[in-house]
Parts: sequence; C-alpha cells; structure tokens
Amino acid sequence: MPAIIAHRGYSAAYRENSPTAWQGATEAEADVIEIDVRRSADGIFVCCHDADLKIAGHSGLIKHMTVAEISAFSAGGHPAAPRLEEAFCVISPATAILFDVKDESHIALLELHKYRHLFPEHRLVFGLHSLEAVRTLRSLGDAEILGLLNGDEAEDEVFFEVGGNILRLWESMITDKRTSILLDRGYELWMTSGGWGTGREVGEFDAGNIRSHLDAGISGFLVNDPKVARVALGSCGSGSTK
Repeated sequence: MPAIIAHRGYSAAYRENSPTAWQGATEAEADVIEIDVRRSADGIFVCCHDADLKIAGHSGLIKHMTVAEISAFSAGGHPAAPRLEEAFCVISPATAILFDVKDESHIALLELHKYRHLFPEHRLVFGLHSLEAVRTLRSLGDAEILGLLNGDEAEDEVFFEVGGNILRLWESMITDKRTSILLDRGYELWMTSGGWGTGREVGEFDAGNIRSHLDAGISGFLVNDPKVARVALGSCGSGSTK
C-alpha cells in the first residue's frame, strides 16, 4: 500500500497544524503526518503554515515574535501556532512525522536536526525546499530528506545526488516521461495532490487520478483527507473529494 501523508494533519476535518488535526490523522491511520515548522524570535519551533499569524487575525511575523507572544494567540479553539514538542505528545511513534521546514537557515536546520536524537523512537522526515538546504542538512549527518522543490525538472537528479531520499512532485507537474526516468533509476516519488493548475486546493484530490498515479509508481500522497484517500487508493473508484 502507498504512504498516506496527512497534509497539515487531518486538515479536511480539523484546523490545520493543531493537536486535533494530528490526533484525527492518527485515528484515520495516516502513515505520515505533515507539520509546517517555523522558528520563533527566541529560537523555539512552532507549527504554522503561514509566515504570520493571520490564522488568528494577526499580521505579526512569527520569526519576529517570541514564543510567549505567539502563545497568546488562538484559532479555532487551539493555539494558533503550537510548539512542535506538542506534536510528539499526540503522535505515537507508529506514525511518521514530516517536517515541512519553512525556516531553512543554517541554525534552524542544525537545531531541527537534533530532534532525531531528542525523539529517536519516531521516524522523522525533513521536507526541504532548496538544494542548498538539502546539502546543509545532509552535511549534519543522517536524516531522511524529502524534496519539496519548486518543480524544476533540472533539479530532479541533483536532489538525489546531493543527498535527498524522496522527491515530492506536484500533481500537475507529473508526466509519464518524468516519472519513468526517475523510477527506472530507483528513486522514490511522492505527490502533493491538488494545487498548481489542477483546479483544486492543495491537498484535495480526485480519486481516479491518485489511483492512476499509484499504478504509475508514485508511492506517497499528500492529502487533506487521509481516511477517504485510503479508501480511494484501495479501490478503483473515481470521483473528487475535498
């Protein structure tokens, strides 16, 4: 069976990057839970997709706020940007955690890499957006690295050459030629459903489409609804879901 990656947790049913979204994804039997990770002004990692706290109606940038200031804001009944450590209180070691690393500075990567030793019982995957960040993290030692690159095919091979493990492709950027070349060379590929010209929000999927990509060799799918995705990938049905 393919890996089902819960995009920002079970974000189809719960507020993204919240403890309930993580718990919901665990109960839905997601294989991996994706968490957006940022660093506060005082060096604490918090979980929030956006650079600011607009999810709580505040325009302040997380990187300019202390964790105490961030903790004062809530959204949907939960902290707007909970501390990363809270995820480890909710997510059992049976479920892997994917860090979507939003701060790729050297100090942030160095500190985030330490989580492999702080929580050795967990499988941690580091999602990085640039080849420079991949090189930096690989230089720090062992780490499982997912490439969240911008989709430039010229970077595909380079990503693996500099130490990447799994390459994420946007759904609309997948072609038979591209995947066949990479799969023939033994590389592992995941896909982010929706977004980028699909007419669907990031994480939304068409069941028939993801089933066809599974058949083509894609082994992991980032989706907002891990429960429905599991059913879709275990059957040959078609249709759309949000």
